[in-house]
Amino acid sequence: MVSPVLNEHFYTGAFLVREANGYLSRDKGELVNETSADISFEAGLVLSDVSTVIPDFVVGGSNTGNGTIGSITVAAGTKPSNYEIAFTDATNYTVSGPDGSQLGVGVAGTALDVGGLSFTVSAGTTAFVAGDTFTIVVVPGGPKQYVPYTGAAAAAAVLFDRVYVEAETARHVAVVLRLAEVNEQELCWDPAVTSAANVATLQSEALNQLAVAGIVAR
Repeated sequence: MVSPVLNEHFYTGAFLVREANGYLSRDKGELVNETSADISFEAGLVLSDVSTVIPDFVVGGSNTGNGTIGSITVAAGTKPSNYEIAFTDATNYTVSGPDGSQLGVGVAGTALDVGGLSFTVSAGTTAFVAGDTFTIVVVPGGPKQYVPYTGAAAAAAVLFDRVYVEAETARHVAVVLRLAEVNEQELCWDPAVTSAANVATLQSEALNQLAVAGIVAR
């Protein structure tokens, strides 16, 4: 009699070397299965954040110019936060990120693509002056959504437990996304990564991106 082949799955949280007290390292989200097949995702799977966001803007309270901003497009992976626009004269302005660093410069009436934001500041009937400001506010559009990391978007979290997700649906999951040490050998990767010719590069980039998020592989 031939013995059956048994496949052992990755255990819940087995990839963790250390995490913060309580549940500080973990958070809730949705794991999205974008394929046409049902999939069982293993604990330790490296994930990308593909959450949707909603942009809006606030006009500076002491603006002289009465121009405005048209529709704002936000690229995938753009950090939800406040982005500051400050005019340096009647037509030119700078754009600063959440940390205060300058992301780029723009000109009123000309479309600008910078820091994951695409928009046009339009002049009004009263010209802008130096010191006029706008704040672009980017907020989450719902619960955080994750997909397996493939290199298309930055790695951002690690799946805490094994979960079965039906085709083209999503399931609520727990993820590790901050303040943690993980065992690199216990991490799981999407087949799009493991079968890629540049698999080592993709995995290295992912580990570096996780480290920036506070998840350090040992």
